[in-house]
Amino acid sequence: MNASARPWVVICLYCVSVLALIGAFVFFMRMQEDQSANTKLRSYGVVSRALVVEKKEDTAVVEQRRGRSRTVQYKILIVRHAPQSTVKFADFPSKTPETALPVAPPLTGNPMADSEFGGVMFVPAQVYEKTNVGDRLTVVNTPWDRAEPVLVSEVNAFKGGQYYPHIAGLLVLMVVSGAAGLALRQRPARKDAA
Repeated sequence: MNASARPWVVICLYCVSVLALIGAFVFFMRMQEDQSANTKLRSYGVVSRALVVEKKEDTAVVEQRRGRSRTVQYKILIVRHAPQSTVKFADFPSKTPETALPVAPPLTGNPMADSEFGGVMFVPAQVYEKTNVGDRLTVVNTPWDRAEPVLVSEVNAFKGGQYYPHIAGLLVLMVVSGAAGLALRQRPARKDAA
């Protein structure tokens, strides 16, 4: 390798190592945020039965750099549920069966009173396809996010494992590029015969 290029290659390898560490940290923080939201639902959440009153699909176009854009599809269920339920997440289904869960009262015609029981759910495509208007879903919400219930099945299924491969891959990249930079830096320069 050219002796004048060696320091620049070492610097690039160290930069890749630092960027991989930053990327692993970002994925770790995302995992912690999702685990925190799940823990909040498990600790403070209340369970109720939600009536699906409307299904919507929405599309958002996200503008990126250099004029590129990507389209994001949202699957939305509009539901009526009992956000002030007294059934705690920890008590369901051991102490309270699904049939005994509270439901939202019938519509009164007063939009202000009816909005107290409304909720918006962003769901995966497979849940959206299986769900019809009029279906009942078991949902959980916390006192501070009453209008955004979450499916109990999603809370129970959460593992956080989807982040581990990304974190591991970035940590391996960090170690490999750091070790390559260190080895290249410590290797004596080859003297070219003139």
